[in-house]
Amino acid sequence: MLDAVVSLLYPPRCLGCQAFVHTDEPFCRDCARAVKPITSPLCLRCGIPFSPQSSLDHECGLCHKVPPLFRHARAWAHYEYGAGALQPVSAAIQQFKYQRNLGVGKLLAHLAATHFPFGATHYDVIIPVPLHLDRLRWRGFNQSLLLSRAIGHAHQIRVDPFLLARSRPTVPQVQLTEKERLENVKGAFSVPKPEHVQHRQVLLVDDVYTSGATVTECTKALLHAEARAVDVFTVARAV
Repeated sequence: MLDAVVSLLYPPRCLGCQAFVHTDEPFCRDCARAVKPITSPLCLRCGIPFSPQSSLDHECGLCHKVPPLFRHARAWAHYEYGAGALQPVSAAIQQFKYQRNLGVGKLLAHLAATHFPFGATHYDVIIPVPLHLDRLRWRGFNQSLLLSRAIGHAHQIRVDPFLLARSRPTVPQVQLTEKERLENVKGAFSVPKPEHVQHRQVLLVDDVYTSGATVTECTKALLHAEARAVDVFTVARAV
């Protein structure tokens, strides 16, 4: 009854275009058609999707040339970075992060937990990509931590947001080139208590994988602290 009253007072809206929807689905019909879940074929390392003409999963050229530090990276859906067409997953993440819409964040967290691809893998801990204290004060929450908690609750994995720290502030990555992204986050992460990640199998969680610069720097810090292995999961992959 309470859910019915809340739905009447605050009708559900599409995560992509904010149109009113009449079902429990997160996206309206048009936006749902524009959502692109990642399925095979994809890169076995970084998880980037290939065209349907490529029938088998394999390493992409970049991962073959420069193997990433993390073991595997996966995402639920992908969108075209910088495209002018309808990008509902990107729009939802923007509302969550920059408009500080926790209602959208709750639904994205549910999607992340539902479509989590590493269910058969044992992890000792989930670590969200941390925010610097200045950014955390502005936003009021760490979006990666909210996603991590949903995944941890659904799959019975411990979440610890204090094992990885952002040791210096960085500018938002969204408007930077790939080279600028790498420089922006270089050396920006540290592990305050290395003994708490030593020999642990870690799942690193963030909202979006674009160039991979952020998760690579996080992985570097965790491996330097002697984590056994690091996998990466994000809600979305920008391609």
